[in-house]
Amino acid sequence: MIFPDRLRQLREESGLSQRQLADRAGLSLTMIRFYEYGKSGPPGYSLFHLADALHVSMDYLYGRTDRRDVD
Repeated sequence: MIFPDRLRQLREESGLSQRQLADRAGLSLTMIRFYEYGKSGPPGYSLFHLADALHVSMDYLYGRTDRRDVD
């Protein structure tokens, strides 16, 4: 499970709580918890907002590449 681990790692590196990430990405705290615990995968719009809030590409966040930068 790459996505849940990467999401948590990036959130912690950014110094954000789950609540702060939820607010920054415009998502609910419940959804952030589901994503981090691997209970649910994000739909495209959530992935976009999470990647934007964490300043990484969607491909990196979802584990499709090891490059963090946004093209």
